[in-house]
Amino acid sequence: MPLHVSEMFTRDITIGFLAMMLGAALIMLVALGWQLAGGWAPKGHSPLLLPGLCGVAVGLFTVGLVWQLWGYLRLEYTRWWTW
Repeated sequence: MPLHVSEMFTRDITIGFLAMMLGAALIMLVALGWQLAGGWAPKGHSPLLLPGLCGVAVGLFTVGLVWQLWGYLRLEYTRWWTW
């Protein structure tokens, strides 16, 4: 299936999907960095950058998910359960 089905599909669903996947990849990179930095070891403090990036990654994932679901509702792909 091509990435560009229609302009409305691209704007309402594909962009949300790509934002969600970018957020998921960023979450995995933050988890890897957190593990390499020692996590929440009692001997030291975790770098402040990692919790901040974690918040950004989870926020991006959530925005992408909501954007995609809202796009499906706008395109009425979910008409069968909304009667």
